[in-house]
Parts: sequence; C-alpha cells; structure tokens
Amino acid sequence: MNICIVNPEANFYYDALSQRFPQFCWHYALQAKDLSPQAKLSQVLLASPSEAAQLIREMPNLDWVHSTFAGIEPLLAATLPKHYQLTNSRDVFGPLMSEYVFSHLLKLTQQHQAYAQLQQQCSWQALVNTSLQQRIFCCIGSGNISQHLAKTAAHFGMSPLAVSLSGQAKPSFTQVVSMDKHHLLTQQADVVVAVLPNTPQTRHLLSHDFFEQLRPDVIFINVGRGATVDQAALLDFLNTHPTAQAIIDVTSPEPLPKDHPLWLQNNCTITPHIAAPSRVIDITRLFADNLATYSKGLELRDKVDFRKGY
Repeated sequence: MNICIVNPEANFYYDALSQRFPQFCWHYALQAKDLSPQAKLSQVLLASPSEAAQLIREMPNLDWVHSTFAGIEPLLAATLPKHYQLTNSRDVFGPLMSEYVFSHLLKLTQQHQAYAQLQQQCSWQALVNTSLQQRIFCCIGSGNISQHLAKTAAHFGMSPLAVSLSGQAKPSFTQVVSMDKHHLLTQQADVVVAVLPNTPQTRHLLSHDFFEQLRPDVIFINVGRGATVDQAALLDFLNTHPTAQAIIDVTSPEPLPKDHPLWLQNNCTITPHIAAPSRVIDITRLFADNLATYSKGLELRDKVDFRKGY
C-alpha cells in the first residue's frame, strides 16, 4: 500500500509513521505541487484539507484522506469528487481548546489586567473578588471539543449547558437544547462559547437574533469557525453592551482586514486562529491508530459525513 503525506511538517510525520509502519510505501512533500507522479498513485493521503483539495482529482487510487485539521471545508466544495473516505482530527483539540478558553476566563475573573495596572502604581489594593464557580457555561455545539470544555467547566464549579442543531442529550452537559430554543439557555449563561463547524446550515447562524438573547455582561468566545458568526451583529452587540466581553480566535475572512472595526473594539480580544494548533505528535497518534484499523479492513474512526459537513 502506498501512503503520501503533504504538509509543511511532512518530514516529521514521515519519520514517525514510516518507522511504525515499515511495511507500507511512504511518500511525502511539503506542498501539493511538489508531490511526485508516483506518490499520486497512493491509496491513502494525510494532508491539510486545502492541500488535499488540490490533489483529489489527480489521485485515481485514492480511498482514504485524513485531514490534519478538525475543519474540512475545502474538501466539501461541490465541484470536488467524494468517492473516498474522509476522516478528520477531532479527538486531540479538546485539551488545547480548554487551555485557551479558560486562560482567558481566568484572566478576566482574576482581574489580571487591573492588578497589573495597580502594580504600575505601586498600589497594594484588593479588588472585589470574582470567581468562575456557580457560573453558567454554555457551548454552542455539543461535539468532542465542547464536551471537553464542559468537563473543564465542571472542574471549576460551573454549570455546563449546550445548544446544538439536534438538541440531543450528551452526558457532559446538564442540559442540551436545539438551536431554535437556544434562548432558554443563552439568556442565563455567563459564558457562551461557540464551537460550530462551518457548513451551509451554520453560516452566520449566530446573528443579531442570537446576540439579542445574551446577557449584557456575557463573555462570548468563538473557537469554532469565523463564518458561523455575523461579525456586524457581534460588533453591534459589543458597542451597545460595554460590560460584555468577546474573545475571538477565528474570523471571516482570515486574516481579519486591518481596517476592520473589531480590531479597535475595547471589549474584544482577537487572536490569530491559534487556540488549538495541529501538532505533529497528536495527529500522528490519531492517524497511526486509524491506519492500523484501516490495514485490517475495519471501519475507520472519525469519519466525516459529506452531507452534514462534519
């Protein structure tokens, strides 16, 4: 069996995987354009979705693609064939997302910025104590990452709730409702974290109607996809609710244009899509486990449903 890897860190993937699976023929390239004709005959492709999208039509034997990202939007294009099995990296980002989300929440509740300013003034002054305990934590989306966030929230004494497209109950949450009933939870939530994939059904799903249901002092965090949020609606909400806070790691487009007003919004923190990077050590473990399964002719884990987009 031939397997090819296309990734800026392809050599690291190759070193780790070829040693574990020496029975397979391995090929790798840093970019799709550099892949050899022989490599394009491979049955298996490990790549980012954007690189994989460039290769799908050129790989006649392709049976399985594994995305090094959780998101797979480029591979959902209507013009691309979908004759192969697609899996994504969905089980490794929960801990990283938790570090990101709760680092920001703790910074806000422990008032790090205010104490830094007091230190500059050589002022020994205790501020009113705030805590995450007994606060309501609501995820928009109830998948693997949201479930990990919910467990971390519970660790800090928060009540984890979720809103999802299906409204199906999940054990990590004390309550889950469908999107058309989101106001039942979001109206009371102290923290709302969006963890939605980018699909036709979720594009601008978080609109003016959504933000109107949030508390005026809510902390809103988006670590899903930028296109799921109507950024004009978010900006209006932040302007009219100065005690609210937004932390956004994803925008639409990316990078966010330099003249976009969100950059200058005092109650908005922007980071450049760094909450949960695809680390070689994590993706290698996921892919290797699935490759062992695939080589035995068994069902792959974490398969993407092309119809749903996740």
